[in-house]
Amino acid sequence: MFQLILIAWDGSRPAERAFDLAVDIARRYDGEVVAASVAHSPAHAETEGDRAESVDAARKYLEETFDRVRDRAERAGVPVEQAIIEGDEPASDILRFAHEQAFDVVVIGHHRNTRPGRFLLHGLAERLIASASVPVLVVSDERESE
Repeated sequence: MFQLILIAWDGSRPAERAFDLAVDIARRYDGEVVAASVAHSPAHAETEGDRAESVDAARKYLEETFDRVRDRAERAGVPVEQAIIEGDEPASDILRFAHEQAFDVVVIGHHRNTRPGRFLLHGLAERLIASASVPVLVVSDERESE
C-alpha cells in the first residue's frame, strides 16, 4: 500500500513526530522513507551571494537536524534517505518531487504557529492538501492534542 513514503522535513518537533509515524508506516508495509527538504533563501536576499549563503545555511541546518533522527529509521530496519531540493516555493517544490518520484503518500508535520527559523512555511500542510495528487497525512503538533 505505502511502499514509498515522502516526509516533508524541516527539522522541527512536528516534523520529528511525522518522521516517526512515516517510519512506523514503512516498517508495517515494508516500505522506504525519503525526507524531502526545501532549501531556499528569503525573498529579501539582495544579491546572488546572499541567496547562496542563505541556501547553504539552510542546507547545513537540514542535514544536521536530519542526522539526529536518521538512526531511528535504521534501528527499525527502514531504509531512509534525505533529498534537499533548492527552490523558492516549498509546497510546489515538494509536490513536484513527489510526483516525479511516484511517492505513495506524503507525510507532513503541522505547525500551529509560525516560529522563527522554520524552513517550511506556515500553511504548507494546507497547500499540500489542496494541490496533491497523492494522499497527504498531516501529523499535528503534540501540543494541539493536549
